[in-house]
Amino acid sequence: MTGTPVRVLLSRHGETAWNVEGRWQGQSDSPLTERGRQQAHVLAEALSDVPLAAVFSSDLGRARQTAAIIAERHHLPVTEDARLREIDCGAWTGMLGADLTSVCPEQVAAWRDRPWTVRLPEGESLAEVRARCQAFFDEMMPRHVGQVVSVVTHGATAQCVLSLAMGRPVEALWLKEGRLENCQISRLTWTAAEGLQLEEYADVRHLVSVGSLQGWRVMDEAPRVSVDDPLR
Repeated sequence: MTGTPVRVLLSRHGETAWNVEGRWQGQSDSPLTERGRQQAHVLAEALSDVPLAAVFSSDLGRARQTAAIIAERHHLPVTEDARLREIDCGAWTGMLGADLTSVCPEQVAAWRDRPWTVRLPEGESLAEVRARCQAFFDEMMPRHVGQVVSVVTHGATAQCVLSLAMGRPVEALWLKEGRLENCQISRLTWTAAEGLQLEEYADVRHLVSVGSLQGWRVMDEAPRVSVDDPLR
């Protein structure tokens, strides 16, 4: 590694009502569920001994609320940045996956199998999401060299960040290493010379006590709860 790194703790927001229903959220908002709030609290506990210098968040409510629970432990403000928003789903926002499969099966299949080829109707492409995430890290990380920061974002956006950190092109999405559960922690480093580098992918050990959805991606028709989920 060239240069003193920034340590980046990348998390997805807590579970929301629309996650449970299997709706496309995009840049709309859906409130955290009770389990989502519990996930945010156990995430904050997992990071409580980390000397955070800053907490960054998407400016969407579900991410802001998750980030605020982390920031409170460290007596820090939440720095919101629209570049960390979820992909803009456009006309698909609020739709159920099952309904979309009936209405436009070819587009849904392309999103599942060749997502880099798709611009969501009236929305964004994954390449555009990656570009704005890259701009965020290029601008904000030089201010925190030698420090640790928390970044709270969204499912598709986090996959874009992780693909950058893994040195993969946008064509490599969706990531095959496994799902990004709500409130997981992925550990990365950033240096000016090398950009983002992945150290640990999607740590979920802290979520054992609260459970999480299995199958969160937006094309899933019926997300399931984990078998040991106490809130099932």
